[in-house]
Amino acid sequence: MSFRSHHRIALGGVTLLAVAALGLVASDPLPGTPREANAAPGDGRPNIVLIQTDDQAYRQLTRRTMPNVTRLLSEHGTRFTDYVVSTAQCCPSRASLFTGQYAHNHGITSNRPGYRALVDRHNVLPVWLQEAGYRTIHLGKFLNGYEEVADPPSEVAPGWNRWHSVLGHPRYYNYNLFVDGTVEHHGGRREDHVTRVLNRYAVRLVRKYAPKRHPFYLQLDQPAPHVALQRDPHGSCGRAPIPLPAHKRLFRNEALPSPPSFNEAQMSDKPRFLNGAPKVATSEIGRIRKQWRCALASLRGVDRGVGRIYNAVKDAGELRKTVFIFISDNGQFHGQHRLRSGKVLPYEEALHLPLVIRTPRRYREGAKRMPKVRETVANIDLAPTILRLAGARPCSVAGRCRTMDGRSLMPLLTRSGRWPQHRGLLTEYRVAAGAGRYATCEFTGIRTRPTIYVRHTRVVNPSTRRCEPTDQRERYDLRADPFELDNKCFGGGPASCPLSAAQLRLERRLGRLQECAGIAGRDQRVGQRPFCE
Repeated sequence: MSFRSHHRIALGGVTLLAVAALGLVASDPLPGTPREANAAPGDGRPNIVLIQTDDQAYRQLTRRTMPNVTRLLSEHGTRFTDYVVSTAQCCPSRASLFTGQYAHNHGITSNRPGYRALVDRHNVLPVWLQEAGYRTIHLGKFLNGYEEVADPPSEVAPGWNRWHSVLGHPRYYNYNLFVDGTVEHHGGRREDHVTRVLNRYAVRLVRKYAPKRHPFYLQLDQPAPHVALQRDPHGSCGRAPIPLPAHKRLFRNEALPSPPSFNEAQMSDKPRFLNGAPKVATSEIGRIRKQWRCALASLRGVDRGVGRIYNAVKDAGELRKTVFIFISDNGQFHGQHRLRSGKVLPYEEALHLPLVIRTPRRYREGAKRMPKVRETVANIDLAPTILRLAGARPCSVAGRCRTMDGRSLMPLLTRSGRWPQHRGLLTEYRVAAGAGRYATCEFTGIRTRPTIYVRHTRVVNPSTRRCEPTDQRERYDLRADPFELDNKCFGGGPASCPLSAAQLRLERRLGRLQECAGIAGRDQRVGQRPFCE
């Protein structure tokens, strides 16, 4: 598989041809025509606030756990009930948000080497928004490995006007916050909790930029509910996610969800690298339960910040001019399929995540609000959506343009355009040669609303802990078997999938998706590669 980015360069006499090749079609227009991209500041384009959590599972967004997200965003916006990420790991997922591309095109196929592998780092979402006249603000966790590339680590990443970022593995206390090129250390006091600090800065920056003539894009990347590196100095969560001290007793009696996949009784149908996993011991269940409870409590601090940011926008008189987006970068296992923790593996607990978008009526073309959208969408669709709202194009200062693999979600929010039926989305993961942290080292799969089919091509040898070639497969009927208990490719071998017309179609579609680039009718074809769905 090729891991490279694909650009179109509009120069001289071919500029108009390149713009036309960006593909203006009714169902999914290019996010921003030249007229929109060059529109004057203050022309009515929305402010955009995107809040992203780290490792939040779909089940963790409820009215009880996050009342502000529910009351202020979901109940006045749109909840996408089948939103998935293309790679269930922090850095690849966040890179797909920044580029609108699958990992095989933007280059980051796992957390290691992370940011270093990102192709064309100066051609990403914040740069595109700056070019369109937006003031861009980043707060919180940035892409893994950025500090290994930046010199010095406090250097502001491309595209950001304001930079209040934490780097490295998430820490809730005793961390450095990089503020516009300077270093600000926070210690172990209650007021130093990273969620509190980021919420406070986010509110200040909204108050500073909301009344301005230029629209702003604010991205708040909260570390919660990621596990902690240090022990909780003001509570009992230990190395579990650390809540704000005021929330430490919340959910202390919450039951650990026990779906049929929890501590799965029968694993013989799973691929060979996983079917020998031992059952989760009673002592381990206690640790998982504690982590679940602490994660929920840590999210209450994030939710408090959502409320404060919302009120700051409202107080500035900008509520009708602001789009809010709430997402998680990937999910987390809590004992499902005998997985004690972690992510990456392409099961619903890691892939299927919350997405809420509150879009004022004026940006929905006057359409009635859609409370729920059931179509299958992904993180690769967020950049095209944001660009469409902002009247911007996916092109750098130098004129290089990315061919995005995702689609604008605006046709679903307005119900004014077409959306592909039975859309298939790629899930992929690949670590470099050597040892793998997870049981699988490389896979590609196709996820549709009713089905997921995955081929693992490298897995970890448990004796050597090295990645070795293999051919192991999984296919689940998500409608009849939503907890993925019955692998239709029983045992996971290459000949284990039942031969049928449906299986052959999945094979062909997966073959196209793992090399795809761009959208038919919108983009020029990249070489001889197939379009994405």
